Amino acid sequence: MTDTPDGLGPHDRPQPTGSRTPAGVRVSDSGRSVPTDQRAVLSAVVTNDPGVTAEVTSLLARRQINIERIVGEPMGDGAHSRITFVLEPPHPGVEQVRRQVEKLLPVISVEERDIDIAKRLTADIDS
Repeated sequence: MTDTPDGLGPHDRPQPTGSRTPAGVRVSDSGRSVPTDQRAVLSAVVTNDPGVTAEVTSLLARRQINIERIVGEPMGDGAHSRITFVLEPPHPGVEQVRRQVEKLLPVISVEERDIDIAKRLTADIDS
């Protein structure tokens, strides 16, 4: 392999420290996961049809967005459901993710929620 214009070959360039687990989580040299305080909570109102949750989660997976928590619940009329999910990290940005989810046909509306909702969801699931 030939050297690049800056004179360094691929094996001579500086490499990031740490590594990744098989799941793709970056870990430090000590083996602990690198903390990320970035979280976003999105809540989507969707039509209550089979496969809607799979459609939304596969869109996020294709964009390599990790879903930390997800809660689905029917709404009063029975024709609609609310899916609330906690994303980690919100990359490339919460607003872009919200717009992409909103474009899906079964999705009626999407809004970003306060991060305190994620803390309550976590407390409910862990207790």
